[in-house]
Amino acid sequence: MRIRYISADPAGNRTAFVLTPVAPELRAALAARMMALCPEGFEQVGFTCPESLLAPLPRLDMMGGEFCGNASRAFALLAAARRGRGETELAISVSGAKGPVHVRLDPARGTAYAHMPLPTALETVCARGQTIPVVRMEGIAHAIVTDNAPSADAAQAVLHAMPLSDAQGVLFVKGAHVTPLVHVPATGTSVWESSCGSGSVALAWYLARKRADGEHAFSFDEPGGRLNVRVLMRGGNAVRAVMGGSVTLGEEREITL
Repeated sequence: MRIRYISADPAGNRTAFVLTPVAPELRAALAARMMALCPEGFEQVGFTCPESLLAPLPRLDMMGGEFCGNASRAFALLAAARRGRGETELAISVSGAKGPVHVRLDPARGTAYAHMPLPTALETVCARGQTIPVVRMEGIAHAIVTDNAPSADAAQAVLHAMPLSDAQGVLFVKGAHVTPLVHVPATGTSVWESSCGSGSVALAWYLARKRADGEHAFSFDEPGGRLNVRVLMRGGNAVRAVMGGSVTLGEEREITL
């Protein structure tokens, strides 16, 4: 099967957008093969089609039905480029998100900022004798680990303790430095990601939840680059979270799988 795709690099989180129609039941296996075989070294794969890119509400389906903030903002930049209408704001539909995701675009600077779905709950799990906060979001849950150096063993211990979700993230945090691992059960993949948009929002929300009303800005340095998050607190609750940074789009390519 010949697969047409476009690569995207949102703050190092290398993403493939598949343009060839692929049946939903085949997407997980095809994504796993692309991640293993494509020379770009993709960390995740999303599915769309040329017609959807031009639709009033462009649609992106991630490889395991999960939500991904970095993919969302890169996809919006791709859709705007294909549409050629000079759009600086675009609403898109993304798997794992209940409503449209609104993205602010600056193609000249190569940046995109997404209004992210807010976390829905804060829970805790126990792993290796530690109590670890878990931030639940639409389509993904993130554990925040502050007392361990990043390691596969530590990540697996936390993943095993976490609640089921379309995707599970483990964020190893040291000050403003974040090392994210994301596990997608549908594809059986666990990837040390170069950056994680939803994880950055989860961490910013966790840090902002006890702060005064107003907008609080956070910048997180991740292996592939920096992500910026702004959380607006009102009445002791987060009412808005915006996440973004740089995005680079590649050329359309083909691979036979």
